[in-house]
Amino acid sequence: MFRAVLFPQNSTAFKWLVACHLLLALIAFVLVSPFMAGLAFVVSSAALAVAKGKPAGHEAPAWSLPALSLFFIPPPMMLDQQVHQLLAGLAARLSQGWLDTMQVLHVVQGTIVATAEKRFFVDDACSGTNTLMVAMCVALIISSFNNRSWIHALVLLVTAGLISVASNVLRICLVIGGLHYWRLELDQGAAHEAVGVMFFLLDLLLVWSADHGWHFALNSTQSKARPCPYGTPTAPAAVSGLFGSLSLGVAVIGMTLLLGPELLALSRHSNAPVATKELAGADEFQLPEMLAGWVREGDQPVENSMIGNLGVRNQVWRYRKGRQEAFVAVNFPFLGFHDTRLCYSGQGWQFQKQVDGSLPGDTQNTVRFLEMNQPTELARAHLWLSVLDENGTAQTFTSEKPLDRMAERLLSRWSNPSPVLNTYVLQIMSVEPENDTQVQSAVTELLAEARSCLAQALVNHSPHAGKESE
Repeated sequence: MFRAVLFPQNSTAFKWLVACHLLLALIAFVLVSPFMAGLAFVVSSAALAVAKGKPAGHEAPAWSLPALSLFFIPPPMMLDQQVHQLLAGLAARLSQGWLDTMQVLHVVQGTIVATAEKRFFVDDACSGTNTLMVAMCVALIISSFNNRSWIHALVLLVTAGLISVASNVLRICLVIGGLHYWRLELDQGAAHEAVGVMFFLLDLLLVWSADHGWHFALNSTQSKARPCPYGTPTAPAAVSGLFGSLSLGVAVIGMTLLLGPELLALSRHSNAPVATKELAGADEFQLPEMLAGWVREGDQPVENSMIGNLGVRNQVWRYRKGRQEAFVAVNFPFLGFHDTRLCYSGQGWQFQKQVDGSLPGDTQNTVRFLEMNQPTELARAHLWLSVLDENGTAQTFTSEKPLDRMAERLLSRWSNPSPVLNTYVLQIMSVEPENDTQVQSAVTELLAEARSCLAQALVNHSPHAGKESE
């Protein structure tokens, strides 16, 4: 490696790539940008590959190091959340066909699959967010280890992504079908983790099987010309037959899983009651009976539950003021700043208008107002959002303009380098609202009073253990 750097095969390209690497590294240092640092690492890997030139027979392909280094780039501008939302919605929509074949009555609302027994939220695990990148990385490692061509690696990379999406769709169907047919709660606890591990291992086996299948289909001359990485040109016939049979067996298992919904549909439907579990205890808040002239309905929240397996509690109260009605909700705790719009878009809500503003006494935009509608339920609502940290301090909503948002993120790394830990989301929702200035002013007063009470409670409250937001 050191000899390749000192005496590069392509000196001109090597010098340009090294210069680009140093420039990106300097930018990453000045801007405190992990994304730019990741790009600098990719460029340095490409420079090393150019310096080495054509690899020897026992070495990995030249494309392997730059391709694998791409996985070290952290997604910028919260792109990971957008990818998660895309994968979760895709998995929920694709599961509809299988669930129809299984004869399971269901409705898909964004990232939520509602059945007669339960509402299932497609989180990180079932959306494939956790397994997609791992499966694609393993595909590149297998291609590199077996000295495949870059065309083979690219095809296997796409295949690994499709395998991950398909297996997670089948995982959703298995969880829903298990409850529908056999009353098995596979969506939580150790059973949920076991199902996830099983499908993850199956993903890896299918990727390994696909590598053999694409090698046979493409008949790569490059892999034929290069010797085996173990140093032996050919493997014994018995070993080759064993691995070939195992690869074929894994492919058969994958085909069987694709026919899983039809097999589930043959099972006998049971009408036994669904077992329920007590919610885990968590700290709770209690809003006062009167808030800015609004009167709370009842002594207890209309909803007090945990959101799926996220470890986040959702408390909702109903307040009235004359003919006006508003729902006040507190969701907590989240790890870091939580964009509540992802939750609503996952439930099928569409945003028509967004305005960021502030309450009296605020110097920055600490309130987000949203006009939204739900096409499937023909509903319309106004939503006010405010986020507090564990010290009761209102957090600022970042600008939606890309340039302003990037500038704010870069400046915050210098002005406030320590990240926000636990956050608490306060929501005010008015369903079928009136487009009246006085009505919106009354709701704004309700938000101000509710936020003040919540901030005071947080100041006197013990800190919570934050959970990652989905």
